Formats: sequence, C-alpha cells, structure tokens
Amino acid sequence: MSVELDAFAVVAIAAVRNRLLRRLKRVQANDSVDLPRIYLMMHTDAAFAHNLARKGTPNLYLAANFLEPDDKFRAFLATYAAMRLVDDLADDARAAGEIPLATKRVISAELDRFADMFRLQQIDDKLPYAADLKLALVRFQIPDWPFTLLADAMKFDLTNDRFDTLDQFLKYSEGAAVSPAAIFMHLAASAFDDTGQLQLPPFDVRDAARPLAIFSYIVHILRDFKKDFHAGARPLIYIDLETSDMFYVSEEEMARTVVSGQQSLKFTKMVKWYFNRLTWFQVRARLTLDHLADQLPDDGRFALDFIYELYSATAAKIAECQYRIAGDEINLPAREIYRAAGLAAARSGVPDQQIRQRLEKLLSSA
Repeated sequence: MSVELDAFAVVAIAAVRNRLLRRLKRVQANDSVDLPRIYLMMHTDAAFAHNLARKGTPNLYLAANFLEPDDKFRAFLATYAAMRLVDDLADDARAAGEIPLATKRVISAELDRFADMFRLQQIDDKLPYAADLKLALVRFQIPDWPFTLLADAMKFDLTNDRFDTLDQFLKYSEGAAVSPAAIFMHLAASAFDDTGQLQLPPFDVRDAARPLAIFSYIVHILRDFKKDFHAGARPLIYIDLETSDMFYVSEEEMARTVVSGQQSLKFTKMVKWYFNRLTWFQVRARLTLDHLADQLPDDGRFALDFIYELYSATAAKIAECQYRIAGDEINLPAREIYRAAGLAAARSGVPDQQIRQRLEKLLSSA
C-alpha cells in the first residue's frame, strides 16, 4: 500500500512542478543591455509580471524594475522565480486539502533538493530560468542561506495549519519573508565600481531586510486575508491562534465573516491589535533605510524606499477602512502608486520625471 501511495505522490507532485515550471519560463537571455525593461517583462513567462499580479504582490516587481544595470533586474526575476516555484509547490499542496504522509515526504525531499542546489551551486538545468539563475548567483555572489531558510519554512507549511503564537510566525517569517527580502536587499545594495568589480553590501543584509520584510508581510496578510481564506480546500490563516483566541475569534467565525463581509466588533478588534504589531516593524524599517542611505547606490535606495512607501500606503488604507479586511479587496489605485514613487524619488534623489515615465510604461502594460 505504501508503495502505491509513494508512486501516486511522485506523479502528483511532478505534475504540479511541471505546471509551475511551464508557468515560469526563464527570461529570454540577451547580451544587449540597451533593451528596454518592457522587453524583458514581456519575455518573462505567462507573464511573470502577471503571475505576481495574480498573487496580489506586484510591489517587489515594480521596485525591481528600477534596479540598474539590467543584470540586476534579471537576477531578481530568476531568484524570485525560483523562490516563487517553491512557495507555490507548498501552497498548492496545502490548498488541495489534507496532505497524505507519502506526499509530504515527496515534497519535503523536493524542498531539500531545492536548498541543496544553491548550497552546492549545482543549479538544475531543467529549470526554465537556469541560465539566468546561474549568472545571477555568480555575478552578484548571492548567498545560499535564504534558499535553505525558505525551504525550511515551506516544510513547516506541510505539517502545520496555523501558527500557535506570534513568535512562531516571526520565526517562520525568517524563511518566508526575510529570505527573499534579503536577496532583494543584496541586489539593491550591490554595485560595480569603475573597474567592473562587484562591491558587495557593506552590512548584514539579513538584519537590514528584516523589519521591512516583516512589515510588508503583515500588511500582505491583512490585505489578502479574504483571498487567502478561499485559497483552496483548506484556508490559509496567518493570524496566530494566540491572537485569535485572545479575542475569542474562532475559525468558524472567520469563515462566516469572509462569506458575509460583515465583521463583528471582536473580529475588528483582533485585526486592529494585529495591525498595531506591524507599527514597530514599520518604524524600524524607516530607521534602517535612513541609516543605510549613504551605503546604497541610487537605484537600490529608490527601489527599497519605493517598497516601503507602497506598503505604507496599503497599511494606511487598512486603517482608513477601520480594519475591515473582510469586505472589498484593498488595492492601491494608480495615483497612490505614483505618489509612493514620488516620495521614494524625493528621498533617493532620483529625478521624479524619469521615475514617472518608466512607471507609466509598467502600469500600462500590467
């Protein structure tokens, strides 16, 4: 019986993996750095930008478009695609319902293989973005630890439906949020000198990325609460049990709330309490970015500030709607995206008109 289950699990996971690989064809390699960013975007699978938009997370992609040179942008696409693939593998398995033990073993082995690819610098040539990924790892000397921590976080997803405490969530976030943010920080802070030598970030990117990553992640959780709850056969609930129990909000009440769109007073109080937890990370993120300002190239400083302003604007909208996250989807209109870009441009010293022109092309093609 176990042999049949193992064989079934292998086939099922292979099917999921192949579907995701098809969805994430690599960015077309081209030696010319004069190609406009819109070309790179349109030649990224189905399209990669659209995949991010469907996930409701275009902020990293929008900000990455302002990284210079284009090699940085391609490096972001390749590394983020690799991480997205692993995250989707775990999410798809969870959304399908109760995960059989044999299937968990297969996915866990796949996650170990993923982490080993980066630890051993042996990228699977079958990956549709393998060439760009190899180039990114070598050219920008991207560390392997973020991929290992991400794989560990996804293993947690296989065996746990909820976080018991906020501390447990924060530990999980080191892999699920801080890891990809640290790679973005690494790319944003890297620069080539006049001789073409790569100058690596002169600070710990994990520590530097943490407050912005967790602030952004909590905004995501609140903004996408309704969508995550309907993600599949099993709801994805990121608010920890300790918090929901504190306000006597059961999963049954959460289910009724997302269906009706009507929040009880205790549900709203729970959301407000959870929202207030992100304030500390928001303040720390701002202080960190200000502290690092002189150590970042202009493109990196703008990209990181842009991310901060986008999530700050979303957080403000959550507060403005009085923490009613079970109603209409909370998204930023174009005018607020432009405003966030303007604030980031003012801080980084990048010409606002230059930013606006590129942003117009990105938003019009989304």
